Amino acid sequence: MIPRILIPVDESATTEHTIRAIIDNKDLVPREILLLHVVDVHLVRRLIPDIQKNMIYDAAEKSGNRILAKLAKPFLEAGFEPKLLLELGTPDVAILKVVEEQEVQLVIIGRHPGGGGFRDIMFGSMANHVIRAVKCPVLLL
Repeated sequence: MIPRILIPVDESATTEHTIRAIIDNKDLVPREILLLHVVDVHLVRRLIPDIQKNMIYDAAEKSGNRILAKLAKPFLEAGFEPKLLLELGTPDVAILKVVEEQEVQLVIIGRHPGGGGFRDIMFGSMANHVIRAVKCPVLLL
């Protein structure tokens, strides 16, 4: 059985580093991977009038799909077969949801330097949250 690997991505330098590291070690990673991009829309829910939310969500979805396509390109060129997943919500909740729904067996996530507190400095706040919350192994890059 091929393990299901989830790679959460965004438009950061951390994601670029993570993509390069995975491609550099492509012999260790199955060809089929799950790429997840989360468009954080929590402020939309609080600040935008209901009548405008659908328009904002549609624009966010189009933008998110463009970002996913761009980030999938290096994987495709390296011979991977990425399945592209887009979620609207908050990254912490969306990552956990996808891990459960897709029966993910490994999460590969980059760590953003900085943040607050010792753990956040060491791992990045999102990576720290994922490590504590998911029930599968997490590989930090």
